[in-house]
Amino acid sequence: MTTTPVASSSSPLATAALPKGYNLNPADFIKMMVTQLQNQDPLQPASNEQLLSQVSQIGQLQATTQLQSVLQGLALQTQIGSASSLIGKTVQGLDSNRNAINGVVTSVQVQNNAVSLNLDNGQSLPLAQVTGISPGPDKAATN
Repeated sequence: MTTTPVASSSSPLATAALPKGYNLNPADFIKMMVTQLQNQDPLQPASNEQLLSQVSQIGQLQATTQLQSVLQGLALQTQIGSASSLIGKTVQGLDSNRNAINGVVTSVQVQNNAVSLNLDNGQSLPLAQVTGISPGPDKAATN
């Protein structure tokens, strides 16, 4: 009888070190655990401690994944809030080719979990590439 290599007691948490092609989730670990149980050596079965440890780590992985998702959502909402406060202001920054661009922010756009500022000159500036902010043209004229 062959045995299927399954996660050791530490492998569910070790997935962070795996290359990006290994997008394992808790369901994958449960499948591996079931496969391990089906193919285990009947003369040396897995101990209860090993199984409990694996189940515990699967729960930890799932909780960590959920927490990461929530934190990514909060970070995106914070960026949207920050970007929306720039509407009507003049911003300077660098485009994807590292060329300086500037303009008045007319709207905010979210695409692929990245926040961009749409400028009055038709260009788009990623929020992360903003290098300067100044009052809008109306406020600059009155000061």
